[in-house]
Amino acid sequence: MKRVLLSFTLICLSLAAMCQRPGYNPYATQQPTEWSGTGWALNNGYVVTNHHVADNARTILLKFSCADGWKEYAAETVLLDADNDLAILRITDSNFAGFGQLPYALKSSLADVGESVFVLGYPMTTTMGDEIKLTTGIISSHSGFQGSTVQYQISAPVQPGNSGGPLFDDNGNVVGVVNAKHTGAENVSYAIKASYLQTLINQLPNPTQVVPTANKISSQNLPGKVKSVKDFVCFIQCSSRGETPKSSNPKYGAPTVPQGNKIVEMPYVDFCHDANARIKKVTITDKETILEFSCNNLTQGGYFQWINIDKATYIVVDGKEYQLTRAEGIAIAPNKTNYSKPGETKNFKLIFPAIPKSSTSFDLIEPGESDWKFYGISLKEY
Repeated sequence: MKRVLLSFTLICLSLAAMCQRPGYNPYATQQPTEWSGTGWALNNGYVVTNHHVADNARTILLKFSCADGWKEYAAETVLLDADNDLAILRITDSNFAGFGQLPYALKSSLADVGESVFVLGYPMTTTMGDEIKLTTGIISSHSGFQGSTVQYQISAPVQPGNSGGPLFDDNGNVVGVVNAKHTGAENVSYAIKASYLQTLINQLPNPTQVVPTANKISSQNLPGKVKSVKDFVCFIQCSSRGETPKSSNPKYGAPTVPQGNKIVEMPYVDFCHDANARIKKVTITDKETILEFSCNNLTQGGYFQWINIDKATYIVVDGKEYQLTRAEGIAIAPNKTNYSKPGETKNFKLIFPAIPKSSTSFDLIEPGESDWKFYGISLKEY
């Protein structure tokens, strides 16, 4: 895959951890199998986090602090908004008895520049510990990275793992959802404005019953507010392993492919060079092998302006090569598919001749100096 790198420093804040397997190369980049972030409660068992936290997760575990340690609940993704980096989850555990009265309200009107804010979340738990962390600051600007009107710029420090956490105003209303930091500047962070979250919530059944509206903590001091709300902010553990998630929302139902096809979602990859790309699904029909990808253009040092794929790309199964037959959603070189902004994700398909459905793994190779060489794409369910 060919790309052009433009420089800046912006980091999304989910925390990925590579799982080691036999033959694991610590210097290789591969699809993470486990990662984490932060979420917070809405009514009726719904939870808010970032799209980049929930996307591609096959299993999601929510951990809420309590007097005895943790309350843990399985959850599913019901709504994703990639453009605004938002996701809504729902708890699916039968032992979940409800959140009770939420002490905060969602405030979708615009917060003032200079207004005091605070952030709660679970950053870098492997080194900072699993106690919830508080940081404070102000609303620095009504616009975010490169003038984005979707975000606030805030001065509250955030770290990997804060992704999806709530941004509270001085009265204890949620006014945003933390999603990124600028590593090239001191204490410059970003949060998605609550008005965009409200728009996503409106897609749920009975949205007025989901949004918390009764603020019970506006008169408390900051320590009192933190004590009142912290048990409604959760640590999110995601994994690309486990059973394929099934959402009760019809919009996110079962795959619309004929029965008899072999389908593996979020396959494990032993080794790959490209940290931006994720193989979301492999479908093997009687005629074709279809690989579905997502590719975000953010990197540690900048972002990619465009992508394409070499027509000579092929997959290898047991020493036999299968040449690319066509692509959907990505240009064949020398043509280009352009990104419109930093942090954008492109979804596309590469289609090859059918490989044997009995295959257990295969490799994907784009020839030349391309980073697109994926080795050991597993066709086993974990």
